[in-house]
Amino acid sequence: MKKELFLDIPDFELFDFHCHVSNMEEFEKDRAKFKIKKFCLMPTVIENDFNDIKSYIEKIRPFKEKYGDRAFIFGLLDFSKDKEANEKLLSEQKTKIKIQGVKIHPEQGFELNKNFLKPYFRAITDALGQNTPIYIHTDWPLLEEKGFQPNGLKDTFNKFPAYFPEFSFIMGHAGGSADYLKIWKTCKMYPNVHVETSMAPSTTPLEEVIWKIGPQRLLFGSNYPYCGTSIEIVKVFSLYHITDTDKKFIFNSNAEVLFS
Repeated sequence: MKKELFLDIPDFELFDFHCHVSNMEEFEKDRAKFKIKKFCLMPTVIENDFNDIKSYIEKIRPFKEKYGDRAFIFGLLDFSKDKEANEKLLSEQKTKIKIQGVKIHPEQGFELNKNFLKPYFRAITDALGQNTPIYIHTDWPLLEEKGFQPNGLKDTFNKFPAYFPEFSFIMGHAGGSADYLKIWKTCKMYPNVHVETSMAPSTTPLEEVIWKIGPQRLLFGSNYPYCGTSIEIVKVFSLYHITDTDKKFIFNSNAEVLFS
């Protein structure tokens, strides 16, 4: 007999800030089961989206057509091309799949310095606007010259909000596996940073953000279908010493405000 995790679904609708396209029928079942009204659809390296942007557009298009304003689509940059080409690429994604954010992944191979990145952020501003949320995947590739150790947040993610304080940045996967216990320090240092909760290795770093900064900086994410939506919901429900109001901020209100 199949056992299912008991889950007390809240009486308000959820906003899932990080999920990916999958079989549409299974996707719809998951959204309905957990009362997920709105969601952000993101590209993934698993499906080679960052190397085949046209395929990503075609894969996303039927989901955007079906779910309309419930689906908030994140687009892509191509760091092998110049500013003008990326402005055109982002404009194409805006026209065809209505992108409202941009996701950056360390496996795209960009240079992590301001002079290199500045033209690409100008392309985002020109094509989509300066208020465009930028989602950064935080687990940097393990490099031999670094002793096979991932870089900490101060040498990776933190450079983005430091370089471009006018943008809003989302720290993907609660800081990744390298430096997750220090995510509250990043939030304190940079008011333009939010933290997406999926794959957080424990509840402790999320609790510290709430206690030391406030619940308004956390965004619930499931990472569906690569993580279990129920597990990611339970993780937020199990946070210690937080109120129902805090939970509503995390599950819904913070994302609504970010896109408003």
